[in-house]
Amino acid sequence: METRANYVIVGIFTLAAILAAFAFVYWTAAIGDRGETAMLRVRIPGSASGLGRGSFVLFNGVRVGDVRRVYIDVDNPTAAIADAEIDRMTPITKSTQADIGLAGLTGQANIELKGADPKEVNLLDQAEAEGRVAEIVANPSAVTNLLQTAQNIFTRADTVLTQLEGFTRDVRGPLTQTVNNVQTFSDALAKNSDGIDKFLASVSSLSDELRGVSGKLDGTLRAAEGLLNAVDKDQIKSIVANVDTVTTNLKETSKQFDRVVRNVDTAVGSINDFAQKTQGTLAKVDGVLDGIDPAQVRTALANIQKASENANEAAADIAKVTSKFANRADDIDQSIKDAQQLAERLNDASVRVDGILAKVDTLLGSGQADGMIADARNTLRSFKQVADTLNARLGTITANLARFSGQGLQNVEALVQDSRRSISRIEEAVTDLSRNPQRILSGGEGEVRQFDGRVRR
Repeated sequence: METRANYVIVGIFTLAAILAAFAFVYWTAAIGDRGETAMLRVRIPGSASGLGRGSFVLFNGVRVGDVRRVYIDVDNPTAAIADAEIDRMTPITKSTQADIGLAGLTGQANIELKGADPKEVNLLDQAEAEGRVAEIVANPSAVTNLLQTAQNIFTRADTVLTQLEGFTRDVRGPLTQTVNNVQTFSDALAKNSDGIDKFLASVSSLSDELRGVSGKLDGTLRAAEGLLNAVDKDQIKSIVANVDTVTTNLKETSKQFDRVVRNVDTAVGSINDFAQKTQGTLAKVDGVLDGIDPAQVRTALANIQKASENANEAAADIAKVTSKFANRADDIDQSIKDAQQLAERLNDASVRVDGILAKVDTLLGSGQADGMIADARNTLRSFKQVADTLNARLGTITANLARFSGQGLQNVEALVQDSRRSISRIEEAVTDLSRNPQRILSGGEGEVRQFDGRVRR
């Protein structure tokens, strides 16, 4: 007797066992998640570029969780918020710092946590006790700082380049002028290289002369020093004593001034007599002075003063001119030499001119002059005849030009058209010849011959 199995009951039991297994696994995972992880909210000032769902959360380089979502703070749009699920045992305290970093060259951003003081309260435990989510503030993204710094650098570089362009634009003209001046100066130096060589040679000779003069001065100073050393100090003391004696004698002689004064009084009396005698003469002189105009005298004195000032200025100018002449002595000597050469050339030219004038005088004095005048008269008469002939034929020439401008131009246009057609035919012939060169041998039209081969079976 065979056993009959109830397939429906077996199937239901199997499904119930599978569902129970799935429920047990889910319950185990949920219990494990609630016990081993905790939520951490990271507030990011500025940009959170590269940070998204699934980004790693690292503590001292060790992965402790993942980012669940990233969104904008509604209350503060300048900041972004990243909710991350991290290991419950991660030491998150107030001293913990959060940074936004890049994971290698992939461009994926991570949240990097570092630093924690074990003596401080764990923010995860405190938030769980208060029934809220733990929150920390991250430092601005290094990438954002780098980009901002680069933008500032580019802005400053653009400003510097703009200022440099303006400076170049402003300095371009003076620099070009300076370069042109330097070029002109160098050209002048190149043209006057011989003069510069002479100047350097003269400076060298002058230095040699100064060296000789310095040697002579050295000898003179040594001679003066020897002379001073040869003077006897006792003689100098004797000379000073003699001078003292002379001054003493002058003091004693001053006692005789009374007699001199009396003699002067006598002389003054004589002068008074002479003055009385000269009063008549002075009266005559006063009459002469009264006849002189004071304005003219004042003008004459002003002219004399002005003339003296002009004389002083002229003397100063003459001193400047003489100093310039002294500085340009070599040039003056060269100018005098050039003037002498020019005078010699002028003398030679004057001799030649005298010879030419003598020949002209000889020609005018002979009978050939009349012949030349007659030839000139005949030549002018011939020119007049030619002009009269042209005036007579001018009407005919004008008519011929008018006829040529009408019918002649039409003929020229027809010739140009025929030439164009001929050139076109030549171009066609050349084209056909380039397409079928064998027509030179076989002749015929310009078409390329075609030969149909026999069909083989």
